[in-house]
Amino acid sequence: MVNTEAELKLRLTDPGCLSALLQDALLHELSTQPPRTELLETTYYDTADQRLLHSRLSYRLRLAAGEWTATVKADGTSDGGLHERAEYNIPVDNPLPSIEPFEATEIGPRLIEAVQGMPLEPVFITRFERHIVDITTPDGSTIELALDDGEIIAGDKQQKLLELELELKTGHRHALIWLGSVLAEKFPLLPEHDSKLYRAMVLAGLAKGLSQDEKLPCPLKKSSGALPAKQAFSQTIIHNLHVVIRAQQAYLTSPDEVDNIHDFRVALRRLRAQLQLAKPLLPPEDYTAWQDKLTAWSRKLGKIRDLDVFRLNWDELAYALETNLSSPTNKLALTALITDKCQAARAELYPQVAAGQFTPVLLGLWAFLETWPVADETEPTCKKFVLDRLTHWLTQFLEQGDTLTMDDLAAAHELRIACKRLRYALDSLSPVLPDNTRLLTRRLEQLQDVLGSIQDVTFTPPLLQELVKASASRLAHHNAGLITGWQLARATTAIASWETTWLKVKKAAAKAKKLKPREEAEINKRSPEL
Repeated sequence: MVNTEAELKLRLTDPGCLSALLQDALLHELSTQPPRTELLETTYYDTADQRLLHSRLSYRLRLAAGEWTATVKADGTSDGGLHERAEYNIPVDNPLPSIEPFEATEIGPRLIEAVQGMPLEPVFITRFERHIVDITTPDGSTIELALDDGEIIAGDKQQKLLELELELKTGHRHALIWLGSVLAEKFPLLPEHDSKLYRAMVLAGLAKGLSQDEKLPCPLKKSSGALPAKQAFSQTIIHNLHVVIRAQQAYLTSPDEVDNIHDFRVALRRLRAQLQLAKPLLPPEDYTAWQDKLTAWSRKLGKIRDLDVFRLNWDELAYALETNLSSPTNKLALTALITDKCQAARAELYPQVAAGQFTPVLLGLWAFLETWPVADETEPTCKKFVLDRLTHWLTQFLEQGDTLTMDDLAAAHELRIACKRLRYALDSLSPVLPDNTRLLTRRLEQLQDVLGSIQDVTFTPPLLQELVKASASRLAHHNAGLITGWQLARATTAIASWETTWLKVKKAAAKAKKLKPREEAEINKRSPEL
């Protein structure tokens, strides 16, 4: 009657692929019996003031094959499209909602306290055709593949439902991720963070003040430092991968929000930094393959972000011109050119992400990480490995900065990349690091801003050349000169603050207990990569 449900939810973005997915050769090979189809109609109930939803409970009645089943679900987590929650199912004789059949179960007291004798009323309905394939994976795990094609109904509102659910019946969780990654290679699938219940709540206008399924907390704790390095890194990289998936869904929901593309890009950079730090623990060919795939997508997102930053700089300058000039002008020809360029870049990226082209990378890496940590007697602890690796990175970084000259913009760009990589690694691994590394993290963020202002100067000229070469407007060329001068002035200010900022970084590095740079000979002996 009660079980802990674990299922991977994936949104099928193209209805035209439904039949092809169900007829896939791999599913036919792994299936244990012929596919079957069910018509399911489910009504969700709650009190008039949504006491169940506020208590993180749900109650539903489902009709399938002429029989009614009452189901209560409690709490639940969702990360990366993997949903886990307690589920209680009881067959009932009629479609009258009642918590009475559950009162003798372990969830009964919570239900009684939440409902407090109030009547249950219908809130929303899901009605769909479910195509089911029973799968046995190569490792012996059994999975129910369910492809739901139908709709969510809340009053006079309706929403299309086309969702693939992979529910683990027996075996290992990683089998779900593996099967999802294989299917994502062939079909347009997206990890679905939101349950049917939450989407119905949004459709019904009841989501305000109510939370989605909880995301899993960062698995790293102070005690994680004693874990084998592979085990700890597998957990934390998967956690960062889930952050990328959430950021991707936020971007797809509101693709024109500048912060969403920024958060998506930063999440991906953090994931890459984690993978880079773990490089000596990974088989070289696997590391290279996954890092190359992530880098390709990082560049796509970086192109959009760079354009957004340039547009924000131009908007800031345009506002200053129109506010401070004695004769303000609205004839800023560059505004339209930049807007068109940004829109074109977004129009190129969005369909690729929305069609699930990034999903095989995300689920494929996740599936690899689930089975990667093989026990090794010579493997260091997480803390020892992290301290050695970060000390090595910090030593290289300080050498880069000490030899930097401000007329070498390419070297300044490389230093900024190293700065972000080190900062993201320190931030992600903070639970197992000494507390005084937080100052270094803050100083690195300040340095990143300084180097960013300098880097803008290298990004601007080729972009402006592309923007104005197709324009016959003399005003566009004039505007290009304005933004170039503006950014040169900001870069000059940043260069003037370089020495002070760099000195603060070095002082913070010297204070970082157990991360003080050692002699290169000692680093070569201790760094697992060298």
